[in-house]
Amino acid sequence: MKPLILWPIQFEGESFFTTNLKTPKRFDLIAYRAIIPDRGITTLVHRVCGVPGDVAEMKAGTLYVNGKDVDADLSLKQIYKVSTKYAGALEYKEAEAFIIPPYTDTVYIPLEDDKVKKDQLPCQRYVLPAGLRDDGIFRIYQKNWNRDNFGPLRVPSDKFFVLGDNRGHAMDSRYIGLIAQDKVMGTVLWK
Repeated sequence: MKPLILWPIQFEGESFFTTNLKTPKRFDLIAYRAIIPDRGITTLVHRVCGVPGDVAEMKAGTLYVNGKDVDADLSLKQIYKVSTKYAGALEYKEAEAFIIPPYTDTVYIPLEDDKVKKDQLPCQRYVLPAGLRDDGIFRIYQKNWNRDNFGPLRVPSDKFFVLGDNRGHAMDSRYIGLIAQDKVMGTVLWK
């Protein structure tokens, strides 16, 4: 019998409790060990978006699993284009925002989809075009994919496809590859 292990994890100002007694299912959060360039071995927490046998694909920034749009049921942050005139009124992590020169009148900010809809914020979602290659993704998969147009990719029998809920700022399976099941420390019970 597997011994009960509860892992308390501190991650970017949040606390997570995980257990190895619960087998991760699609859309569960998991904590796992990964090697990140420039950081070495680290613990990451992401959402399982593809289990063995699933086909995962991002089309225009929307996740499809086995051909079904699954993003509608998730609470996500996406990158939005916001006028600099309005950006000062929003709460966001400045380290995650960016400007694309020479268009200095627009700030690109990760915002919660639910908040954008609820508050009817004057912004537009920023989605990379299909065919625009991300070199980090190309190094892993040898495909001309990017964060918003990725796949289709079938998940092998011993792996998981994971994504961060902050889709524009996540070092997830798109950038570090599929996650081996034996690298999973546990399923998140509470955060």
